[in-house]
Amino acid sequence: MLQLYEFLSKFKEYCQKQFPSETGTAASYTNAVKYLFEFMNVSEVTGDLLLEIKSLEPDIRDSSSILFGELESSFAATGRSSYLKKGFLKAALSVLFEFGNTFVMLDSTDLVLLQEIRDNEVNANFSIETLLHQLPTATYVDHNYSVRKMSGTTSESVKRIRSGRKAEKYFISFLTSLGFVKNLDFFDVANNKAYGYDIRFFDIGLEIKNIKSGYFFLTDNEIARLENTQTHLILIDIDNGIWLLKNNAIWLENSIRDIKELRKYSKEHYSNLDPCDIKLIIDDSLICDVTDIANCSKAQLIKMLQ
Repeated sequence: MLQLYEFLSKFKEYCQKQFPSETGTAASYTNAVKYLFEFMNVSEVTGDLLLEIKSLEPDIRDSSSILFGELESSFAATGRSSYLKKGFLKAALSVLFEFGNTFVMLDSTDLVLLQEIRDNEVNANFSIETLLHQLPTATYVDHNYSVRKMSGTTSESVKRIRSGRKAEKYFISFLTSLGFVKNLDFFDVANNKAYGYDIRFFDIGLEIKNIKSGYFFLTDNEIARLENTQTHLILIDIDNGIWLLKNNAIWLENSIRDIKELRKYSKEHYSNLDPCDIKLIIDDSLICDVTDIANCSKAQLIKMLQ
């Protein structure tokens, strides 16, 4: 938690570092955020506040929404209409969420996790020459209930998260290889709770999935994002391929429907069971719904995600 004046001061410094060659940008973004806070009548900035603003972001960006109309009236009454009309508030939101994570969005569990994984040591460089372009698939494997020696829960969790983070870094390397600029064209928001996905690509959310094993999982929040916001899946198999699975793909829509039906059936017939972690197995039926984007140019990728 930070007092409003302190948060805005640090936010302006952050903007100045992010946009050193753009005169006036830091001040414009800071003022836009300040006026939004004043509209919300807040005096201190907390993680919950930023999460609330994140949930309101679609309405803030939608000029036909009720909230936008209220903002427009408020800003006009105080002579601040230009911050809406010229898009300063909309542009400042992404920077606000990225910056806010530094001070108020990480809880103690996140900090331990980041220290354990040592994010700067997780690297994966994209190279188009190594790609096989073969979508990994898998088949259903019967569960084995025999006693086995297992690694500790913590080490297994770190291993999975490290693997996922490596896929995210690989995709970031792919974007930069095309000429996209980090913290300008796209933002790495994987550790930022305000977003709920991994990469902010212009105004689009991208959830990165490591599919080397031929399957992946979807959390409830990821399903909600896919169904209700402009979020898509990027399927990664390092040194093999990168595939785009859009949120309106038939395979994905059917899979999400089946997950919900399975859980509904379980609730009705097995009320003490909750099938929370459901594996989505990649099979040949997915091939026609994904697009191999590893060979895309910068312009092609932008057009594909519009």
